[in-house]
Amino acid sequence: MHETWGGLSGAFTGFAMVAAWPFRGLGPKARAQVSCMRARRLCAAPPLPEWSALGFSYYPTKTMIRYNWTGSAWDAGELTTDFHVNIHGLSNVLHYGQGLFEGLKAFHCKDGKVRIFNSSANAARMQSGSRRLAMPEVPTALFNEAVDRVVRDNIDYVPPYGIGGALYIRPFLFGHGCKLGLGAAPEYSFCTITAPVGAYYKGNLEAVDALVVEDYDRAAPRGVGGIKAAGNYAPDTLPSQDAKSMGYPVCLYLDAKEQAYVEEFSTSNFIGITADGTLVTPTSPSILPSCTKQVVLNVARELQMKVEERPVPYSELSSFKEVAACGTAVVLTPVSSITRGGEVLKYPSFDGIARLYNAITAIQCGEAEDKYGLTRVVGEKAHA
Repeated sequence: MHETWGGLSGAFTGFAMVAAWPFRGLGPKARAQVSCMRARRLCAAPPLPEWSALGFSYYPTKTMIRYNWTGSAWDAGELTTDFHVNIHGLSNVLHYGQGLFEGLKAFHCKDGKVRIFNSSANAARMQSGSRRLAMPEVPTALFNEAVDRVVRDNIDYVPPYGIGGALYIRPFLFGHGCKLGLGAAPEYSFCTITAPVGAYYKGNLEAVDALVVEDYDRAAPRGVGGIKAAGNYAPDTLPSQDAKSMGYPVCLYLDAKEQAYVEEFSTSNFIGITADGTLVTPTSPSILPSCTKQVVLNVARELQMKVEERPVPYSELSSFKEVAACGTAVVLTPVSSITRGGEVLKYPSFDGIARLYNAITAIQCGEAEDKYGLTRVVGEKAHA
């Protein structure tokens, strides 16, 4: 089994390691040298990144954490430098897709403290997905414990305050063990990996162009679009690749039944602002409930904006003044245009989106009062 820090090559080939090199033909001294080299590489932490160069690509940290389901309870969990997961080839997640994941962030704040943002909402969403996919639930306390432990152990990789970065946190739950027929897996693991990141799209409040997907649907009615199932994302790979090749960083999906109502972007929820300043977001059982969107709605109400959660006909988008993609990875990214066939809807203004973005990022970075109890301190880090 070939080991790397996060599977990276190029700049990180120095971290490549082999878990089971063949020792055939090696004498005792050579075997000892190989073992020592492997041990050093297993323990060596990757260097800190060049903070100003961070995007939303994977950069390795020191450890991940893994908990295993024992049949009736979760074990105590273990931090490990091994980022690979050794599972049986007939594992449920590989064949039947019994897998969920989440995404959240930790921020280095103005006061030097490192805070997790809104993790209990992610825990609740994973629990909802677990019930739908017949998987053991990860209790909120355990979910938060896993997040806190792995962030503390990798606190050096939290991007410094003021650069617009964060430590992205990826919890994931999957079924494994030998299982030939369809059914619940015999074993489960809950893991959490972190990575320092910058902006998902261009960065901050630079707007992006969106393309409506006409030939594919994101989720079926009464399907699993409302949970963060791993299998929901693979079908979007091709449409997103096609859209990006045409110059559109993001896809917009409509409802599968009629192709008449707005659902969501590839990796984020839809937010619109009407000419009278009303914030509108679509509702549908097929839409993944964004943890960040709920924060946006609360902040919008605090800013005295009217909020409507309702079905949104595509025909209504021509009357919107602003549109944005909303989610953990993107926070709020203005959408400057939406193209559907030969029709192009343009949204040159994003003043309302900017107000919301600034208010939320101020909470995340400790620059504003956390009135909603969204953040949790997990450590402290000196300012660069």
